[in-house]
Amino acid sequence: MSQPVRILHLRPSSFVGGPERQLLHYAELDRVGLTETILGTFVGVHEGREFLEAAKEHGFQTLALPTGSLGDYRATFALMRFLKEREISLLCTHGYQADILGGIAGLARRVPVACFLRGWTGEDWKVRVYELADRAFLALAKRVVCLSQTHASRLARYRVLRHKLRVVLNAIESRFLGEDQRLRLRQEVRARLGLPANCMVVASAGRLSAEKGTVFLLQAVPELQRRFPDARFVIFGSGRLRGQLEGMAKGLGMSAAVLFAGHVPDFPLLLPGIDLLVNPSLAEQMPNVVLEAMAAAVPVVATAVGAVKEIAGDGNTLVSVPPADAAAIARAVRDLLLDPVLAGAIGRAGQKRVQEAFSPARQGMQLRALYEELIPALAPVRATPGTRSRGGH
Repeated sequence: MSQPVRILHLRPSSFVGGPERQLLHYAELDRVGLTETILGTFVGVHEGREFLEAAKEHGFQTLALPTGSLGDYRATFALMRFLKEREISLLCTHGYQADILGGIAGLARRVPVACFLRGWTGEDWKVRVYELADRAFLALAKRVVCLSQTHASRLARYRVLRHKLRVVLNAIESRFLGEDQRLRLRQEVRARLGLPANCMVVASAGRLSAEKGTVFLLQAVPELQRRFPDARFVIFGSGRLRGQLEGMAKGLGMSAAVLFAGHVPDFPLLLPGIDLLVNPSLAEQMPNVVLEAMAAAVPVVATAVGAVKEIAGDGNTLVSVPPADAAAIARAVRDLLLDPVLAGAIGRAGQKRVQEAFSPARQGMQLRALYEELIPALAPVRATPGTRSRGGH
């Protein structure tokens, strides 16, 4: 093969969060090999730039498409031109805008499309309309990729999707730190956020939108603050509900105990410096932040939504609570803060679970299998004597 097989991953992006970090993992897997990953996004005044810069800093090729509504065909034509000029062998789309425009461009240029489903938020009527269109455009995809077996099993009920479904799990590198390193990180986190040096830190992280359930964590804070007056509750992330949530904290009399830290690009590096992570989501597919916290041996309280049960496995790797239940969140956090031995054991068990079930090596195998199915040029090279090629179906 004279040149690498080129694969384009396309995702709308406002900042570098969990999904973007997964795409950077995908590109890293192809740094040496038969394939070459290009990372693309839609660039406007308030979107796309941070992800493009992160990709460039890692040395990856990028594509910047003009942003706009789905009725703006500039991005579609630019994508069609790029697919042809760069001889793209596979287009992988992430999110409804990429799925819809990618479906059209892929069909026009006869490039197979794999739609990676990273969750539908339904956060307002406009998004709900687009997500409804996204579901219809899945018919144009050669493969529909889920982040968990849980989601794939749910979608298998639809006959039109059944034969297209594949799973590529999120992957996280586990971080093994000594006590001295954790102590330094604890000090760094508190100093950086302006918190008392010896306070306990309970954190959540994610987009501040309704489906993330941050409101239920805030409702749990007064009870926890009465029990642990020195604890601080840090909300990492940004979004349209930030002002409303800050007003809620103030109304509860918890402004001094709750810190809205905004989007922190190096949040995963700070994770070992917190005491406990809460993921209060009402709807989720494969919550990346839960995996990141577990990989850092941080104990997790997470609502039982999406693939959280699949993430937990059979062991005592996290504490699961019902969604939309502030009292259950308060009880779970209280029990872990009162019993640091139990919290430490859950943190270590969670780290082991991520290392075994959500490793980059396993993700790489699943991603490679997907590529081989959809790119005929790869299958003969990868196939072993006596086995049937999986390409071309």
